[in-house]
Amino acid sequence: MENVAVANDVQTGQMLALLNMPSEWEITYDYQPGQPLQVEKNGKACRIIYGQRVELFRGLGLLSEHREETVYKTTQASHFTMNGAMLDCSRNGVMTPEAVKKMIRYMALMGLNMLMLYTEDTYEVPEYPYFGHMRGRYSQKELQELDTYAKGYGIELIPCIQTLAHLAPTLRWECFDAIKDTDDILLCGEERTYDFIEAMIRACRNSFTTNRIHIGMDEAFMLGLGKYREKNGIQSREEIFCDHLHRVNEICKKYGFKPMIWSDMFYRMSCAGNYDAGSTIPAEIREKVPSEVDLVYWEYAIETKEGFDKPLRSHMQFDNPLVFAGGAWRWLGFVPHIELSQRTSRAALEACIAHGVKEVFCTAWGDEGSECAMFTMLPTLQMYAEYGYQGQVDDQELAKRLKTCTGENLEDMMLLDLPDMPNGVYHKLPTNPSCYLVYADVLGSLFELHCEPCFRDYYEKYADQLAQAAKRSPNHGYMYQMEADLCRLLALKSCISADSYKAYQAGDKEGLRVIAEQTLPEIQTRLETFRASVEERWIQEFRRSGYEVLDLRLGGVNARINSAIRQIKAYLAGEIEIIEEMEYPRLPFSNKTPEEVAKDPVMSWAYRKEHFTANRFFW
Repeated sequence: MENVAVANDVQTGQMLALLNMPSEWEITYDYQPGQPLQVEKNGKACRIIYGQRVELFRGLGLLSEHREETVYKTTQASHFTMNGAMLDCSRNGVMTPEAVKKMIRYMALMGLNMLMLYTEDTYEVPEYPYFGHMRGRYSQKELQELDTYAKGYGIELIPCIQTLAHLAPTLRWECFDAIKDTDDILLCGEERTYDFIEAMIRACRNSFTTNRIHIGMDEAFMLGLGKYREKNGIQSREEIFCDHLHRVNEICKKYGFKPMIWSDMFYRMSCAGNYDAGSTIPAEIREKVPSEVDLVYWEYAIETKEGFDKPLRSHMQFDNPLVFAGGAWRWLGFVPHIELSQRTSRAALEACIAHGVKEVFCTAWGDEGSECAMFTMLPTLQMYAEYGYQGQVDDQELAKRLKTCTGENLEDMMLLDLPDMPNGVYHKLPTNPSCYLVYADVLGSLFELHCEPCFRDYYEKYADQLAQAAKRSPNHGYMYQMEADLCRLLALKSCISADSYKAYQAGDKEGLRVIAEQTLPEIQTRLETFRASVEERWIQEFRRSGYEVLDLRLGGVNARINSAIRQIKAYLAGEIEIIEEMEYPRLPFSNKTPEEVAKDPVMSWAYRKEHFTANRFFW
């Protein structure tokens, strides 16, 4: 019955069509629970033996990849019982259901069996209409449909929410004042807090069929230091946290959920606030963690297998099941760091296999507004899949698999890192000049000493490379085109503040005139082209809600250019005696000496609050 059902089900038919499989092939599907994936091809006769449904689709992908071979055979036993992805849908960018479905199809071909949608407040909780209000939240019906869709491909859709911290978008509303400890942390011990959490978990129960739930609880740095302290005085953070965890765990059990939490707070509470996952956790804390709660150890920056030994052993002090979460770096601006993601993922996955960790997933955070395309994570997801089924993978095999599962060329996707290499040098540590140079003030950039004339040439070259890659991409040309337009903008904008300052200090009024009448207007033209491509990228992946933030940011850059043009022209006309922004001396943004900056001008990554100006936007 399974063979007949599979041969005629919708998902299998969709995949056969997507892969353009030869109609004359005779494919036999054999479901054998608990058995490893086996794929055989002998002429036109093909057979897929699979132990879990998602392996059926990986098997189809492998057949497609080896279609030119008369005889092909492979057996692949997964090292992980759970292997998948977490998509950040809380940093303004809420993926459209259609984009989520596209990701599900890619993941099925890879053989990944779990997907989380990270939703701090972007899901419907009927009892609380202000929860996720105007933030693009998913309705329960939409989540139910996605749950069914994912299940059809053998992928478990798991809710990933927050039940302690990271709730600032919710707690800003006055109706939540009674359950607010600090700006982003719930008030522990307050019964109305647990009524709210129960409504959240009940909403998840109504939307998902899984029995697992990620309840967050990470980075609660100010736990117990706001309204809680006013009501209860100074209390042990460990006691507050563990008591809260027990309460939430009981609610989860009431609705048939087995929870998992991020593990970092145990280390922050025991290590003077530092997330040092290699430390020893006191037994009295370990014993307070409910045994059924899974601990998710997250780490995105360790680059050697050996670097994970101590942290993993430390986590194994707990009696709780261990899950590992790595990262696809898309949270530093418009540009991913795929090379860094691959280095850290290789190290992490090799360490997890060596230490017997059976559950892993790859996060794709969208800090600072989801400026980077979500589908830039595809090479990293492919790496998770190949390590899961093969134990390792080289770049050549990874490229073949990525091409089969997504249609994308690995070599082209690696070009997406280029805008953060403005002097042609790859920096091992993460940097984001393509982001801070976009927002830097055109009259008084904080980063003038971190720019070089060579940036112009590199950005022009990168723009051409990325534009060509956009033409080659079958499904995601918009990602490459956005970055091509970014590079064309930066070819002029990256050094404009330094050029203006140099001309002003030299008394070169003709140079300033050219800047005001030609260069700055051309930057505005390129800025609008880039803004349009940012919008196009956004609507390909996300709901409209949230995009307005990027309009406001980039529109602010344009308004500032208008102001700069007016000031320079007023100065040239003698209407003002000085341009105040150009009277200040220029200093390095970082702690580097001028000599060190000259050797390596590109600075490590800076968040947006530091990009625009020395003055502040908010307090």
